[in-house]
Amino acid sequence: MNILYVGSPELFGSGASSIHVSRICEAFAENGNKVDLLLPIKENKVDYFYEFYDVKQIFNIIPCSGVKKGKLRHLIHGINALVKKKGKYDFIVTRNISFAYLASFFMKNIVIDIHHPPINFLSRIATNRFIKSTNIKKIICNSEGTMSSILKTIHSSEKIKVLHNGVRLEDFKKEYDSVGIKKSLSIPEGSKVVSYIGNTYKGRGIEIIINLAEKFPKTFFLIVGGEDSDNRYYKNLLSSSNKNIIFTGHVPSKIVPSYYSITDLLIVPYQKDFTIKGDTNAQEFSSPIKIFEHLASTKPIVASDLPSISRILTNNVNAILVKSLKPASFASEISSLISNHEKYKRISNNAGKKAETHTWKKRAKEMIS
Repeated sequence: MNILYVGSPELFGSGASSIHVSRICEAFAENGNKVDLLLPIKENKVDYFYEFYDVKQIFNIIPCSGVKKGKLRHLIHGINALVKKKGKYDFIVTRNISFAYLASFFMKNIVIDIHHPPINFLSRIATNRFIKSTNIKKIICNSEGTMSSILKTIHSSEKIKVLHNGVRLEDFKKEYDSVGIKKSLSIPEGSKVVSYIGNTYKGRGIEIIINLAEKFPKTFFLIVGGEDSDNRYYKNLLSSSNKNIIFTGHVPSKIVPSYYSITDLLIVPYQKDFTIKGDTNAQEFSSPIKIFEHLASTKPIVASDLPSISRILTNNVNAILVKSLKPASFASEISSLISNHEKYKRISNNAGKKAETHTWKKRAKEMIS
């Protein structure tokens, strides 16, 4: 099939939406489809896109004018995409609500991929249009929370389907120089490493990690990712005794899996005010890509028992979910996992099995099934 993907993420930063767009287009192509990605990118940056996001050049990128940031980014790119679109496609897939709304009046077989609830009057109008329009073939929601927010007003629709984000399993089957990586981070060989991997926005529980580092002075806590401004805030909270916390800052997508190779345990200490980019509370509707990568790494996960996480992970099966969200509770679960080899192994194995059910290729196939 011929698929057009209209994407308008902020490129070459730390945001998850651009990773999602690159991986889902790669997955469509790997499933045997011809894929065009219409993207607000300059011609001389196209090759860099494949390199930066570590995706195969098996889909075509069509550069389109647009703006890098701002509230009008999606609208401007959506209008430009309408003009730029050429040829016939079996399906048009997009996360751009502005484009989908306008296109729904005269283009057919549109699949809209929605990753957060309608946040204003205009997005609610667009969502109602998606339900009613015969040109919108399917509405994909990234989580049950996102779907529930849409169904509050319409109660049911055969169009709507939940498909969580995914993972590329092969990234976690490669061999990495774990000894060299530890050495580069000044982590002594043989030391336990607890890793947090992802953005460090408000509510991600970085304060919990700082507290845990004091409770486990011989364990190293690795924080991989985050914007410089966010990381600076947390670095300023460190005391002179916090020598076992390491901030790597933002790292390229293709480098991230290597940090799992030195990790003994993964921590996701999100709080109830957990946010995504733009300071939007996301505890009910997020589907963090990092959760699926954590599962694929087959390293045990200790995570907060929040709706957006507990809909993916199962307590004491493929992860440990912490209800109280306090440092002492996380400390207790970390101690238990490290000291109990049978429990550690069982949860690790189950994590790997869970990851196999959430690949990008499976998500791409179900989107247009």
